[in-house]
Amino acid sequence: MMDGLAIRNRRLLVVEDNPETRNWICATLQNTFADVEFTAAGTFHEAEALLFGPSDVRRPFDVALLDIALPDGSGINLIRRINAGLPATTPVVITIYDDDATLFEALAAGAMGYILKGVKTANLIEQLRRIDSDEPPISPQIARRMLSFFKAATPAQKSGAMPEARLTNREIEVLGLLGKGLTATEIAGILGVSQNTCATHIKAIYRKLNVSSRAEAAIEADRRGLV
Repeated sequence: MMDGLAIRNRRLLVVEDNPETRNWICATLQNTFADVEFTAAGTFHEAEALLFGPSDVRRPFDVALLDIALPDGSGINLIRRINAGLPATTPVVITIYDDDATLFEALAAGAMGYILKGVKTANLIEQLRRIDSDEPPISPQIARRMLSFFKAATPAQKSGAMPEARLTNREIEVLGLLGKGLTATEIAGILGVSQNTCATHIKAIYRKLNVSSRAEAAIEADRRGLV
């Protein structure tokens, strides 16, 4: 069993209608994060009751891992309700849908991460560990799709660009590696630093560039010619 530093002591809701996939997600949580408490729901209405139902049914959750296509409703509607009424709950999508329309509708509704189901267990673990690292869990394919979308919008914004933020040489190295799609763990290994040190560099980069996601950081890395 791997150690559960990333989402220890968190209460998670897993909303997934496919029993096999639901069992995989729950088993990954149980085997990886020893102290996590999770509850599973297979339908929109089950999840709705757990999140918003009567006090004898409703439970508090720190994170909700939500499928989008549920048999009796849309996970995106749950995300909207969570975003509007449950500020202590972080909604994260876990789905097979990687099209632009679904992705951006979910993000606009308030999703704080977007994970594709077709990943290996190790990749799912890596995405889940990002929740407590101030790093939204986003599958690499989704990050690339977001990068392509926002890159197309940047030319119209360049005329009013603000002065370029100053980064240290190490931060520039980290930004370049982020732009290439590497994870924080991979970057730490390449640079020979601890994961905590790498996370500190990433937070500093986000603050200086006034960004809040890997996709936005990757756009800046591309703009600076680091990719």
